[in-house]
Amino acid sequence: MTGDLPNAHGALPIGRRIAGQGCHGAMPQATGGGARAAAPAHASRIRFVYFPSTDGGERRMACHQHLVRAEVLLARVLAACAAGLRPMAPALDHAAEARATVQPPRELFHAATLEYRRWFDADGAARVQPLTQEALAEQLTLVDGLSMEDARHRAAHRSHALPTADQAWLIARRNMPLPQRPLNQAEFHALAGALDGAWQTCPGSSHGERANRQIALRVAAMLGGLLDEYTAAPFQVEALAQAFAQRHLVHLRQIIESSRQAEASCGVLLTGPKAWFAAKAARMHAEHQIGLCMSPSAFPTLRLTTRPVIAVVGGRLRTFVHGWHRGTPRAEVAFTALG
Repeated sequence: MTGDLPNAHGALPIGRRIAGQGCHGAMPQATGGGARAAAPAHASRIRFVYFPSTDGGERRMACHQHLVRAEVLLARVLAACAAGLRPMAPALDHAAEARATVQPPRELFHAATLEYRRWFDADGAARVQPLTQEALAEQLTLVDGLSMEDARHRAAHRSHALPTADQAWLIARRNMPLPQRPLNQAEFHALAGALDGAWQTCPGSSHGERANRQIALRVAAMLGGLLDEYTAAPFQVEALAQAFAQRHLVHLRQIIESSRQAEASCGVLLTGPKAWFAAKAARMHAEHQIGLCMSPSAFPTLRLTTRPVIAVVGGRLRTFVHGWHRGTPRAEVAFTALG
């Protein structure tokens, strides 16, 4: 993980540092495999360059605060990766964690509501863990006789049930020690804000400040390569946002290529239809994420000069602007926009 990242050499863990120890004069360096093996255990963490004094005034103090916050959160990202967990989940916040781990009072819901059925069984006994979206949808099909499509829609939009992978991640996250705990939405944005602040308070006028900017750029790119779901760049600094977005797009394309290779291997080796369908589903999901990633440039915002008309045509809900539907080859339609 840190083999391709520049680090300030000789930097002890934050709690064991003294002013100027192993900090000033540090050169940014990319540690290879051999150097990483010979380095001490704490070298696997990402280190920034700290200054031996605070002669720079409030700006340097603010820079140090941003660097410390970024180092602590990055240490948790790397520890979660080493533990085999998804290191970040930008779509899951503290409220989602509470809905997945904190059982509400039984009297808060009527027995017929989906939230009651998510936490309690038919006899009123509390479940060890709440039902996920998939489990709740299956119960709606078996008990209530709904179609799978309707059951999935109700479970996703009329309850606080989470997908199985997200709920398992939140439960595992809560049980992890704090130094190894992966980042949720608020902590992910706090990390991005710390890198933004470090960049803005390090103008690059000294060797150490230029090194910190280089490290921040490489870290932003690394974060983009750790996310399997499309995530908009969380940075305000354009250089950091660009590094994140470029690496994120490359990572999503690599997932598609790996899934295609898995599909081909499943077909040649005849490992079974389940493995083939799993590889195909992973590829389709990654292609969808690529579509989301490319959507701002592929589908520019439509500037409307008139109010669109929404109508049902052929059993489908369609939108007409200036009398024509955007999905058709600009054929005139017998609807006109209402002024």
